[in-house]
Amino acid sequence: MPNTKEQRLDLIENCSLLLEGVLKPFSQTDNTAAGRMITQCQWLKERAENHDLPLPVKEGKLGSLLYIYTNGELFTADSTKEEIHDTEVKMQRIIRLAYEGQLLAKPSYTPYTLRCIDALITLLQTAPRPLSPYEQGLIPDLGQLKRLLDEGKIEPPLGAYKPQYPNFIKAERSIRDIPNGKDYFYTVSDLIFNGVRPDSWLTPEDADRETRNL
Repeated sequence: MPNTKEQRLDLIENCSLLLEGVLKPFSQTDNTAAGRMITQCQWLKERAENHDLPLPVKEGKLGSLLYIYTNGELFTADSTKEEIHDTEVKMQRIIRLAYEGQLLAKPSYTPYTLRCIDALITLLQTAPRPLSPYEQGLIPDLGQLKRLLDEGKIEPPLGAYKPQYPNFIKAERSIRDIPNGKDYFYTVSDLIFNGVRPDSWLTPEDADRETRNL
């Protein structure tokens, strides 16, 4: 897995955004979810600033982050959908950086993401067997995602496939018997829904080289 300056800076940035945003009104305490998240984000940020945070971080060091993200304890009945989404995106990025040791998908990599989507569409359209209804439905879904991403109307990570893209759920396993189907599918899925790029895309130049001939 990569362990780069970019990841360290991205981790500092996303921890800072949480600390200065949704967590700012709260006190640091072990008695509340927000208080525990403040401790978690401050620890990650300080370690990253001190160049003392090997990636990925051991799960035991991220207990508060993983538990609170899974259980949604930061949110109340008054939390808006926009607030929840914005906070969850930041938390998911921290998890991908710290727990998974992955590289984030960013606007500078959008051209190469679009190439990957095109490659998956072409793979489906030229498949050596008839497509299932879900695989057929995946083609317009991919076209829509490509358009929205190209127009800057969506920003990875989108999160779970459901409920807007059920064809992804159904096609995830069946597409594996098509040559390159598994690799292309999961590359696109990671880029769009998980907001992470392949480990080999260390720079836009790397991404350009790897996707040029898809």
